[in-house]
Amino acid sequence: MKKFKFELEDILKFRKFEQHQAEVELGKALAEEQEIQSKLDNLAQQRYAASEYVRGSKDFTDITAVLRFNEFIRTQTEFLMNKMAEAKLITEQKRNVLKEIIKKTDALERLKEHQLEEYKNLVNLEEENIVDDIVTSRFKKD
Repeated sequence: MKKFKFELEDILKFRKFEQHQAEVELGKALAEEQEIQSKLDNLAQQRYAASEYVRGSKDFTDITAVLRFNEFIRTQTEFLMNKMAEAKLITEQKRNVLKEIIKKTDALERLKEHQLEEYKNLVNLEEENIVDDIVTSRFKKD
């Protein structure tokens, strides 16, 4: 019997390639989110450090400088929060694309497994028939 060949193997390989590309894209989007989050965390630390620096100070220039710095941090935080919202939307879109690609790839893999199982059953049946024919021919000669 001829060797098993999945007729849609090229399509399956392409789907796996697409899946890998989608995983890479999702990873990039998640890295972007993480980068924005680290910037937000850094701003929060700077704001806390500035507040600690001015705590108990009676120097007007220090207090106004920290207030201006806090205003700068607030605007930067708003900007980064908007970027984070955009990044989350992009991440969600890429996650949905990956889910769809995984569904298509899994469907092809299940089809391949099903066809391979049928092939194995046919091979076993053919082998049984050959053995049965051999046994039957021996007994007919006697």
